Amino acid sequence: MGTLFWYLQRLSAVVILSYVLYVTISFFVKPYNISAAIWSSDIDGISFKIFSTLFLFSMFFHGIVGLKAVEDDYLSKRTIGFVSSTLSEFSLIFRIIFRVFVAMVVLVTTYVFVLNYLV
Repeated sequence: MGTLFWYLQRLSAVVILSYVLYVTISFFVKPYNISAAIWSSDIDGISFKIFSTLFLFSMFFHGIVGLKAVEDDYLSKRTIGFVSSTLSEFSLIFRIIFRVFVAMVVLVTTYVFVLNYLV
């Protein structure tokens, strides 16, 4: 399962990079400073909306997988044991606190996304 997430995270990075390049190149190539109607017509297009939605889901997935990797790599009993053997006994508590923090970020992000983007 870890290898699948590794490949999916790389795929999401490619989607994120292609979106950023598309928006950046569009900004420099198209004459947006002449008329806001050009920018508005680009944003109103269905392809831009689909690409933006794919970008948002890719960002979300990429962040969650990255935070899971941080938890696995840096909040294990062995890793914290390098700092202090006393702290290593609390590694499970640190992992739970980290997971609650990640869950709260996911909930708030989803709430904001639904209210501002979809509604």
